[in-house]
Amino acid sequence: MVSLLWYYRPEHTEQGRIPGQPPDEIFASRHKDTNSVACIEDKCFVLTFNEYCRYRRSVRCLEEGLKPQNSVVPVLDSAYPRSNRQPPGQVAPDIVFFCRKVYDFRQRRILKNPC
Repeated sequence: MVSLLWYYRPEHTEQGRIPGQPPDEIFASRHKDTNSVACIEDKCFVLTFNEYCRYRRSVRCLEEGLKPQNSVVPVLDSAYPRSNRQPPGQVAPDIVFFCRKVYDFRQRRILKNPC
């Protein structure tokens, strides 16, 4: 058994998907559940918006055969606590998401992420 917190796609909320909303955005929730490990279908990557932007940029550079340009953002050191959550290189785009809001499933509303 595994205990987990759910993420919601915009179309699974009361508000639905808003026109112009990025297709890779999902919402965190405090909805906790316990399921069998056998129910797990695949792994996905949920990134912060900044991590997602950096990841998409690196994928675009790989696709276009470009060398990454010098960035004004400092290079992440090995102590970065979320470094193991980054997608390893180029993965299927339909399993990489970003999250910047929380869906309150009880009150059925979207909240700004408190972090």
